[in-house]
Amino acid sequence: MKKVILILLIGLLIPIFADSQVIYSPKVDSVINLISIPLMTKYVRELSGDTIAMVGGQPVTIVSRYWSTQGNILASQYIYEKFQSFGLQTRYQINNATNVNVIARKTGSVYPNLKFVIGAHYDDMPPGPVAPGADDNASGVAAVLEAARLLANYNLKYTVEFVVFDEEEIGLLGAVGYADSCLAGTDTLIGVLNMDMIAWDGNNDGLIRIMTHQFCDILADMLISSFQRYNINLTPVKAYGAGGSDHVAFWQRGFYAISSIEPANDFHPFYHTIWDTVGLFNMEFFLKNAKSNLATLMCLSEELYYYIFHYPVTSTSDTTQRNIYTEIIYGIPLASGINAPRLYYKIGNGPYQWINASQINGTEYQFIIPGQPHGTQISYYIAAQDTGGIYLATSPTGGSGVNPPGTTPPPEVYTYYVLSSMTHTSNNQVPIPDNQLTRDTIYIQQTGIVQEVKLNLNINHTNDGDILIALQKGSTVVNVSQFNGNGGQNYTNTTFHDTASVPITQGVPPFTGYFRPQVLLNALNGAQLQGNWILRVFDNRAGNTGTLLNWTLDIIYSSPVSVKKEENLIADKYLLYQNYPNPFNPSTVIKYSLPKNSQVVLKIFDILGKEVTTLVNQWQTEGVYTAEWNAASMPTGVYFYRLSVDGFSDTKRMILIR
Repeated sequence: MKKVILILLIGLLIPIFADSQVIYSPKVDSVINLISIPLMTKYVRELSGDTIAMVGGQPVTIVSRYWSTQGNILASQYIYEKFQSFGLQTRYQINNATNVNVIARKTGSVYPNLKFVIGAHYDDMPPGPVAPGADDNASGVAAVLEAARLLANYNLKYTVEFVVFDEEEIGLLGAVGYADSCLAGTDTLIGVLNMDMIAWDGNNDGLIRIMTHQFCDILADMLISSFQRYNINLTPVKAYGAGGSDHVAFWQRGFYAISSIEPANDFHPFYHTIWDTVGLFNMEFFLKNAKSNLATLMCLSEELYYYIFHYPVTSTSDTTQRNIYTEIIYGIPLASGINAPRLYYKIGNGPYQWINASQINGTEYQFIIPGQPHGTQISYYIAAQDTGGIYLATSPTGGSGVNPPGTTPPPEVYTYYVLSSMTHTSNNQVPIPDNQLTRDTIYIQQTGIVQEVKLNLNINHTNDGDILIALQKGSTVVNVSQFNGNGGQNYTNTTFHDTASVPITQGVPPFTGYFRPQVLLNALNGAQLQGNWILRVFDNRAGNTGTLLNWTLDIIYSSPVSVKKEENLIADKYLLYQNYPNPFNPSTVIKYSLPKNSQVVLKIFDILGKEVTTLVNQWQTEGVYTAEWNAASMPTGVYFYRLSVDGFSDTKRMILIR
């Protein structure tokens, strides 16, 4: 079985941090304006039984395309013959006795074994003798057929396959069969543009839902950018992780795919009924969706796009220079000299400085940010433009200004910290009596955000199996050792660290050396550094006592949370905004507004509802604020942030991805 290879040529490797756009081309514009509504309507009418179709040289009426009907077989032959009539290499893919995909191929002139797919499913609902399925999904099939007709005689750099899937309605079976064949085949599948129900717009608002996920958002962004580049008046609504169509089969196999479908709040009222007919089509909406998908397909297949791809720098305690690597791809000439790609960076809240690349290797650019002392916050972004100053890309997205590129920063930028460290020791010798909880406290005055904790301790005890040892900060209690080493004595120079290879449960008294705690200390990451740190030792049985001799905390931390008041912005109500960027790595900014002076609490929680950290807990004057959360030490996952102020409370979701 062949591995799924993701081609760096189009930046499909973790493209969350890519600013991707298609480029305007008069050729693409001329082709998409050749799309024929009368022809697409004819295809839909013939597939939905609204008029007679010619199949195998005979007139037939396809009254149903339900998977088990004769009409479904006739529909597959109809599509096959259409592809053949365009002069394309055409084949059936027979996955089982009833599941048949129809595939047409246009081989690329430069990259014949690298392919894009434009697809739709042709089976329909409901079960029974009549199932027209005009919108679901003769509309998508018609758009695929029209794309095939127009590209049949057009030379493309990459191979394109026009794939019409069977049995989507009963489990995406056709898409599963095709995706599996891509895993086993010799071609490399780069991306899939799927269309499913693209002709209903009941309220005529032009909203189109794009089903995507964070790891293939580059495809969605390119499709969306085609709306502007080619003057296609559609309004996109991204639906992250949404299922129910053939794109899911590709996601499940590691391929990149998106689906265009009408929005959930204006869904076809006669979906899966005998009244899903062509007479209900919004023809303008139908045409726009066909145009945008064809324009995107052509731009991808002809390398008419640009993007900046970058893995954000993570926070460490390293004070030396940081090498910033980024991939910059432009389908047209990239500017050089004073307008060459550049990186802007600033220290804390200081002004931005810019630097050019220190090294360029093909499309890979290396920038060097000078070393900074411990406790420093560094923010940066990357910008590039074409020679004409028409196409600007920034990473993160949202920057502006050309000649030189990116003179105005994006709304949010990448941030990393040069982490600081500290060591605090308590030499208080505290008795550990039977059946009691013993506590000792270290107070830390320094402010900051905890990124990593290491705990060292020495305890004399006549039976280690009697005691539970925990570290507490605020409401978070981490049980590092729970009644281990029964019958043994003492913890001697015992260090608890999450990266230790030996778990404490497998240690032997006196537990000298490094051990992984029973509950990881990273539960304290993100906590406020300042305050009381409490070591708790609980003896749960009579007969054996001991003494806490000393204990030491080694903590790596970042600067305190940055909370800024936005100048000249007036708030008229309490409001919590969506964080940006989202998804993020490692920092994100949370914005909120206060219509009056208030006591503000802003907290972060993990997916289980456990408090991770408190970003803000202070009195603030009215206005609009931003608070930055650096999650450099937190694991990938879903988090929630909650604003509580004067009886108002709102919670929103965000995603950290490593």
